[in-house]
Amino acid sequence: MKMNITILGTGAFGLALGNLLHDKSKGKITLWTTFEEEYLEITSNNTYDKVLTGIKLASDLKVTLSLTEALKKPDLIIVAIPCNYVREVLIKLKDYLNSNSRVLLVSKGLEKSTNYLMHEIYQDLNLKGHVSYLAGPTFAKELIVNSRCGLTLATKDEMTKNIVLNLFKDTNVEIEITEDIIGLELYGVIKNILAILMGSINSKYQKDSTNAYYLTKIYNYAVLLVNSLGGSKKTATCYGALGDILLTCNSKNSRNYTYGTLLYLNKEEAKEYLDHFTVEGVVALKALQERITKINDICPNIIAVLKNMTNYFNGRDSLDKVIELF
Repeated sequence: MKMNITILGTGAFGLALGNLLHDKSKGKITLWTTFEEEYLEITSNNTYDKVLTGIKLASDLKVTLSLTEALKKPDLIIVAIPCNYVREVLIKLKDYLNSNSRVLLVSKGLEKSTNYLMHEIYQDLNLKGHVSYLAGPTFAKELIVNSRCGLTLATKDEMTKNIVLNLFKDTNVEIEITEDIIGLELYGVIKNILAILMGSINSKYQKDSTNAYYLTKIYNYAVLLVNSLGGSKKTATCYGALGDILLTCNSKNSRNYTYGTLLYLNKEEAKEYLDHFTVEGVVALKALQERITKINDICPNIIAVLKNMTNYFNGRDSLDKVIELF
């Protein structure tokens, strides 16, 4: 029997995930978007060049503008919406959910108005069903062509685990399991901040040995920070933690890494880049600082590093002032 899988959102990751599972799994995949322009391009041309330039989508990929149609008895609902719109979409889901519903979040970040992680928004809305989280080191353009990679699923629900493992079993994506949803989400937030910093560090030193030296230091800092915020130590070596940090902090395909490079080399170009592209790490740093102020017992050095990174990102401090604290 085919499983009904609904993906809410046709951005790069949601679309790549939907197309991959359509081609390689036995699931019946339905994607939902609220944007008619996206819907028309995908359904008419089998492309969405804005986010997946030059990639042809499956000709029979099912996309709908109707949430009611998208949510006809789904076995799994995957929410792939930018983090600051997750609450709005989850509110729309409320009347469709029951105690047996299974929702998988893939959005990364902290909600702007509350500094909540994505699963905390779900809990805050007191929604029915089981909520889980999926993350890992892969770019949408590589996921869609079934490149070998690993993703981490954070769940305490056995049925969600079985559904996800079954969906990906005929792909080149390896799924590992953890119960640490807070830790996995936090690494997804922090890695974008660190990628900006590593872009600057690599631009300054341009030596692989030095890059590895600092990458090790900032990874250890990330582990300390996540543990201080309630994450499990075991999560640190997962695909969605160590793997995602390695990918984002070393790749010129990362917007955050690119911004960090420009920030060190040419602040005017960095400002222009920030005006044209979403750089998640800049937004995440501010939200993370606000979240940390609510915790009483936290290492002063953790706070100092975040403060100096903020000053550097805003042009008030040098890169040296940041890295001397690691």
